[in-house]
Amino acid sequence: MGSEPGAGLRSEVVGTGSGIVVTATRRRSDGGPSARALLISVIGQSALTSDAPIWNATLVGALEALGVEERAARQAINRTATDGWLEGESVGRYTRWRITATGHRLLDTAWARLSRSLYRTEPWDGHFLLLVLTGAGPDRPTRERLATRLDFEGFGTLGPNLWISADRQARDGAEALLESFELPGPALLFDSATVEGIETPAEVVAMAWDLGSARAAHVAFLDAFDGVEPADDREAFALTTRLSHEWRHLLSVDPALPTELLPPDWPGVRAAELFHRCRAAWADAAAAYYAHLVAGAVVP
Repeated sequence: MGSEPGAGLRSEVVGTGSGIVVTATRRRSDGGPSARALLISVIGQSALTSDAPIWNATLVGALEALGVEERAARQAINRTATDGWLEGESVGRYTRWRITATGHRLLDTAWARLSRSLYRTEPWDGHFLLLVLTGAGPDRPTRERLATRLDFEGFGTLGPNLWISADRQARDGAEALLESFELPGPALLFDSATVEGIETPAEVVAMAWDLGSARAAHVAFLDAFDGVEPADDREAFALTTRLSHEWRHLLSVDPALPTELLPPDWPGVRAAELFHRCRAAWADAAAAYYAHLVAGAVVP
């Protein structure tokens, strides 16, 4: 094996990027999702496909169905707006929201990543995407926030300021992310492949990712949702939102590698099958409950 990180990779430059980090999805100290993180999941699941404004009461009601108290729900909505995801409009005593262009782009990128992890059909082409930060690199806080976002995009770490992905379609997400940063030097993207006789793809995977943590996350997902059945539309909405939310959180530790790079009996296969079954079974009832919230919102 090569002695330097990435020594067994041959590469071709495919893009550059530079640029403030978006706030990563946080979890409370007790391990549960924050109200803000759940709100983003609600918006991405139920409101993203419509250009209609969303009344504040609709979002509050959606979060209440997820166990968030009204005061915390209102705080989460305001924080999400402050972070640039939503823009508000006052109509008398009421407020309605629209997803900003920034919010749309971040949600679209997250949905694309989620979709690639669940609907992979093409065999792996043997290529990696390599991301290199040039110059002195960012300061430590910026680098840590960048690393958190790159984790979600499926990148693993090979060394300081050096990340790798086994999915070349991650390029769009990486470029969108890099544009939101102010970096001291350009970020370079390379189309790479291992060099025969040095590192194998499996050895590169072992260097870049902790598949033990990814395996544990999939087992936890299976334990949380296998055999669960909603009692009514409200519960179907809550479960469907949590399903997508937990899968999105899972992707922070699972790079969603191609089958060719995974160990046998990978639990992610069963977890993806469970996701599809649950979504299909709960979709109509979940949509009906969200429609009920929209219809019940106070509209002057």
